[in-house]
Amino acid sequence: MRHARFDVARLAVEGVDLPLKAAYLLVAERPSQADLDWECLAFALDDAPLAQQRYQVAISLLFDDRTVTGPAILVRSVDGAHVLRGDG
Repeated sequence: MRHARFDVARLAVEGVDLPLKAAYLLVAERPSQADLDWECLAFALDDAPLAQQRYQVAISLLFDDRTVTGPAILVRSVDGAHVLRGDG
């Protein structure tokens, strides 16, 4: 399995920017799967939790011009720390 971590510049959830302290995109490639697995770990400035549901997200990376978009499931949301996992 190969994996990589990317620093996130911007995270939009359902088209709304989430002000961030820090965020990371973790991507894994498994030989047995065609699609990549990914999770976004985001530390928001606001401690308000996100609702446990499926979201449309846009994740802009810090050191290049790439943006990852698509559906994600909220895995956990505690004290402004949110984990979103790719779902699609």
